[in-house]
Amino acid sequence: MGRPFVVDFGSNFHRDRIQEMCKILRVLNAVRSLEIGIPLSIQQYKLLTPSVLIGRLINAHQHLLALRISEYLGMNQEVVIMHWACAKITASLAIPDTTLLEILLDKLKLCKSISYAAVAAHADKNGRRKLAALLVEHEPRSSKQVPLLLSIGEEDIALMKATECGDTDLVYLILFHIWQKRQPLEFFGTIQARQLARDLFITYARCYKHEFLKDFFLSTGQLQDVAFLLWKESWELEKNPMASKGSPLHGPRTKLIEKAQNLFAETKEHTFESKAAEEHAKLLRLQHELEVTTKQAIFVDSSISDTIRTCIVLGNHRAALKVKTEFKVSEKRWYWLKVFALATIKDWAALEKFSKEKKPPIGYRPFVEACIEADEKGEAIKYIPKLADPREKAESYARIGMAKEAADAASQAKDGELLGRLKLTFAQNAGASSIFDTLRDRLSFQGAS
Repeated sequence: MGRPFVVDFGSNFHRDRIQEMCKILRVLNAVRSLEIGIPLSIQQYKLLTPSVLIGRLINAHQHLLALRISEYLGMNQEVVIMHWACAKITASLAIPDTTLLEILLDKLKLCKSISYAAVAAHADKNGRRKLAALLVEHEPRSSKQVPLLLSIGEEDIALMKATECGDTDLVYLILFHIWQKRQPLEFFGTIQARQLARDLFITYARCYKHEFLKDFFLSTGQLQDVAFLLWKESWELEKNPMASKGSPLHGPRTKLIEKAQNLFAETKEHTFESKAAEEHAKLLRLQHELEVTTKQAIFVDSSISDTIRTCIVLGNHRAALKVKTEFKVSEKRWYWLKVFALATIKDWAALEKFSKEKKPPIGYRPFVEACIEADEKGEAIKYIPKLADPREKAESYARIGMAKEAADAASQAKDGELLGRLKLTFAQNAGASSIFDTLRDRLSFQGAS
């Protein structure tokens, strides 16, 4: 009513202050009434602040007036509704849970950001666990919902909610909670039905709880997974500082692998793994025996090929033959390994004798290669003439610098391209280059005629 008079004065008086003052006066008149009994001056109201006034009203259980003032002043109504809900629960012990739930929801829905979990926690604190469970169902934030479900003993529902939202931190929180409270078989049954929970448990247990994970796999019939864990444990023993080469710990390692082999054998789908585990255990035992007899810790955890090669290098040919027989090493593989092992120790007499035992199934090229790699050209010459392919013969002669012999072999091959390559090999040797040119010309003339 006073606004026209202010305008007539033409002053710089802010019109918004009139609206603000009107709101303040209405609020002060409302709280001054006999039913409320909070008489305040404008100065006291400003010092007190509206939020503190709202707090005093709700503490006096004047929730309706507090709600109306909050709405009138544009303040957050959540504090008022929350306090009312908690007070209602405390004062309504005689009202059934379902009835009280409807009363509460009718008011709680007025504020979209309200924390149903906080109200549910108050209900649980007052012994209304069923009401708490019903209220927490309406909490949209899993981060608030799940911990409360745990606190009121609803672990299965909490696990379901956590897996549905996909929050791995929440799932782990519930897993560890249930893990401590339930017997192993009951725990396994709980997580088996929830894929995310099961996968997270397996991931954690693989790193920290091998024995417990084995129990889980056994309870679900996953024998092959138990076998893989046993096999992994055998490798962990190998990394143990106590598991030095030739130590008694190789016994436990072998037993673990044998257990894995037996479990793999239970399933038809893991025949390969079963055979591999059997071979691994057998190889470990044999390598351990070799380390004991040779008193050299150089065999365990090496491959079959390396074991044979090491035996030959040490001069233990009988042990090398035993490994060959035990693991059914093919003749070709055996010849390759022995040829290069003998070349490594430069036992040229034994290599020559070996080449004459019978016709090598790998041919004579590996003998040539082994001699050349050992920089023994004189030894290589013994085997180059035995090469069946004239091209290989020519290239081998060229590698040890014998130009004339290379040219003769290349002429037998009648390969112009080969002659060209050999000429480049002997580019610094004018005499050798002329020989290859002559042979190429002769080969071209024969082709033209």
